[in-house]
Amino acid sequence: MNRRNFIKSTAAITAAIFLPVKLNAGKIIDLTALKVTEYKKKIIFIIEALKREGSNLVLKIMNGKEYVFNPYTHYPFDGGIKDEESGYRLFFHAHRENEYGHFHTFAKNEDGELIHLILISMNKIGEPIGLATVNGWVTGDKYENSDTLKKLADSFYINPKLYEDEKTIQFINYIFKAYSNEINELFILRDKWIADYVSKNFREPFEDREFEILSYKEITNLL
Repeated sequence: MNRRNFIKSTAAITAAIFLPVKLNAGKIIDLTALKVTEYKKKIIFIIEALKREGSNLVLKIMNGKEYVFNPYTHYPFDGGIKDEESGYRLFFHAHRENEYGHFHTFAKNEDGELIHLILISMNKIGEPIGLATVNGWVTGDKYENSDTLKKLADSFYINPKLYEDEKTIQFINYIFKAYSNEINELFILRDKWIADYVSKNFREPFEDREFEILSYKEITNLL
């Protein structure tokens, strides 16, 4: 085989090897985007279904109780909703400006210690408006790095049957699926913020009450 034909043959073989990889990578990206879209549709369906009932997600999680703008008033009840089987839990409360209230979501690590995942900010009509991570003093949980948080967030699930309005719990489960990329970015941004703080202040930030939100992403164009 002469040099020219050898080069052509090699190029053809290389293309044959790598083309399926590129196609598969594209297919994975497309499937991921499709799943994200489907979960966002599920979230929209829940919000619109509750509107038809004359209700919304924040009214449902408040469980008929009076709205109290106080960090120590937890909804739907003290201790929140706990899934003993999966180890995940949540509660809702209101104490921050520019929102009606927010959900806190938690996991347990391998040692059974409570780990805060994300805050889900809500407006008055029961729509999600933002996602955030918080400083350690806010929830009193143990620090875990972004890699660990990603694994815990990817597996987030609370059994909807643990609460009388299953759609409320389904909504939280779907948020973790629909915004998984954004949530993982929040964890990375949080770790960067912590590293920058330590570099500047020569101490950990976890008890510094000047800082509550460590990373934040607005939710836009959902509805």
